[in-house]
Amino acid sequence: MGASLGLDARVHWFGLRPFIHQSLRGRAAPDVLLIHCGGNDLGNMKSLCLVADMKRDLQDLHRRFPGTKILLSAIYQRRRWRTANPGEINKTRKMVFI
Repeated sequence: MGASLGLDARVHWFGLRPFIHQSLRGRAAPDVLLIHCGGNDLGNMKSLCLVADMKRDLQDLHRRFPGTKILLSAIYQRRRWRTANPGEINKTRKMVFI
């Protein structure tokens, strides 16, 4: 689908929340903000803390950009995870997004 995801739009790829705020400073708020949840924090912190952090970040983004539609990608299952066995992390992955 290409870098613009097949959309008739200009797509910018950003990383972390502070980087998003810095990059959008002085610009109009985006119509859509797609957040790719890669799952690198799974296994590095307790799942309840991860969910709380994600909610806080999403609430902050919504407050700053109230007219922006915020979309989340799924955290996909992997054969290997950096921090634990795939079965344990897959359970956590499902819990985080359900």
